[in-house]
Amino acid sequence: MILANLPNDLESEILARVPAKSLSQLKTTCKRWYALLRDPKFVEKNKKMSSEAARESMLLSNHEVYSIAGDIHSSGDVAQPLEFTGKLSKDLDLYTISHCDGLMLCQAKNNSSVVVWNPCTGETKMIEPRTRYQIRDRFALGYDSSRRGYKILRFGYYQNEEKVWFVECEMYDLSSGSWRVVDSFTLDYRMYCSGVSLRGDTYFVAGDQDSSFFLMKFDFTAERFVRLPLPFQTFDPEDTAVLSVVRDEKLSVCHQEIHSWSNVMRIWVSNKVDEEGKVLSWRKDFVLTVDFDKFQLRCVVNVASFLLDEEKKVAVCCDVCDEDMKGEAKNRIYIVGEDMYKQVHNDGIVNASLLNCPLVLTYVPSLVHIH
Repeated sequence: MILANLPNDLESEILARVPAKSLSQLKTTCKRWYALLRDPKFVEKNKKMSSEAARESMLLSNHEVYSIAGDIHSSGDVAQPLEFTGKLSKDLDLYTISHCDGLMLCQAKNNSSVVVWNPCTGETKMIEPRTRYQIRDRFALGYDSSRRGYKILRFGYYQNEEKVWFVECEMYDLSSGSWRVVDSFTLDYRMYCSGVSLRGDTYFVAGDQDSSFFLMKFDFTAERFVRLPLPFQTFDPEDTAVLSVVRDEKLSVCHQEIHSWSNVMRIWVSNKVDEEGKVLSWRKDFVLTVDFDKFQLRCVVNVASFLLDEEKKVAVCCDVCDEDMKGEAKNRIYIVGEDMYKQVHNDGIVNASLLNCPLVLTYVPSLVHIH
């Protein structure tokens, strides 16, 4: 029996198991497949059945996005440099990226523009502001499980004419293409790092003057912030804390005591987060501690982004460093463990900005339609 003679439900069941990147190349095969690959129910089914083998990696560096061969979540042979297989961001001016379910939320410098991009299908959508975007704006992309749709959270701290600080929050619905004001919560704390998406919600490291760092989750279904604990305590606002996601199942956090001139990095990982994202606990038997001083590096490490290989207990890290102390900062990527350090990429471009740090991420491509 040839595929064209299969019952439609069996044909759909077979295609749902094919990686999204391969399916995107088949959408022009026939009208039936084109319609099927745009069906939200099929897209959701394909997303759930996607294999980890389909995971891809990318690097944001100097306003460009590059695809990286293989899944760098699994560090593999640390003796091999990263292999870049192509430039992905042909017409996008990128300053920072966050992602959810294979969709990328791209922000240009000074938030001059915001774009949702699906690198698998090539679709992009410019998100026009309700009134304006501002430099201090933060954005997060998430999934509303009750309405089965994607949303963008925009929030920021501003001063009014009386020099009083206030919070402005808005929500954008990708399905309706419209913004609305959200005023059901207040933000009396500071966000210390870009958010990461897990199970459709976005997590941030936050803190205030009276307490240690803590975790804040924005629940896109309930549209509210939830305060959660971190596996460490620090009261120094000069410390750095960076979040990462482990294979779309767990959360990981990297902490460094920069102000004390410590060159020690510690990484913790959570237990598996349930489908509803309601339970988050940290593994008590896992902490990756790396003292960079033992590797006799020429500058202090300040991790900007990372990916954790939990099984091998090593991490792929990115930062900006002026190794020769000549005012020529460069982006670099390296793999570290408790007793090993291996630089796998140095882009050689001088004057990299600490405000535009490199970002390394992995994702499973999806067929999510954004128009």
